[in-house]
Amino acid sequence: MTRFAICDDQEEHCERLECYIISEYDKYMGSTDKAETYIYNSGEELFNRYAEDKIDIFFIDIECGNMNGFDIARRIVSKKKNAGIVYYTSYSVYVLDAFVCRPLGFIRKDYIEQDVTRVMYNICDFLRNEKRELVIKNGKVISLNNVSVVEVFMHNVVFHEIGSDIKIRATLSEYEDKLEHYDFIRISRSVMVNPDYVDKREKDCLIMKDGNRYNISRDRLPEVRRRFV
Repeated sequence: MTRFAICDDQEEHCERLECYIISEYDKYMGSTDKAETYIYNSGEELFNRYAEDKIDIFFIDIECGNMNGFDIARRIVSKKKNAGIVYYTSYSVYVLDAFVCRPLGFIRKDYIEQDVTRVMYNICDFLRNEKRELVIKNGKVISLNNVSVVEVFMHNVVFHEIGSDIKIRATLSEYEDKLEHYDFIRISRSVMVNPDYVDKREKDCLIMKDGNRYNISRDRLPEVRRRFV
């Protein structure tokens, strides 16, 4: 579940935006994830609740009551550095100023449907990189932040998560490009590692933080040395 905040003091705009967020996100993610929306009628309400509500993406009206949307965004980013911000307004003149906090996009209230469609690509790309999620063959979504090693064993690909393993019938090459996109490193024909879980390198092997050791093949050694100086 991905949680979207809508911060606007006008209820009719919140309802329209909510409808398009849910429908467009579903087009991109299908059965793998759903959008859940949270409506806040003021910046203060958003500040007081967004952490508890575990918001992923923030849609912020640039003119929200007595508060400026840019100021709202600045306050959020001061606490949640990599927050996904989208601005929206009735006044297109603000487009030129809407680069505060490096937003994912800009929505014009008169063109909500087409602008949400356009911005949703940026949102999904941001979420994939932020969450580092991988959809595997059985439809299961794996959070790669929790995976230390991916290896081949008996014609299966095994994702070693914290406290558990996920095994599927596949080849490592089927996932290599996607794993590399999320910074996994292939150290041999059958093993890719998450550098976040590497403790140190010793000659031709990597030692993981859990104490497990994985040998580095000769052809992969130069690249691994470069990554782990």
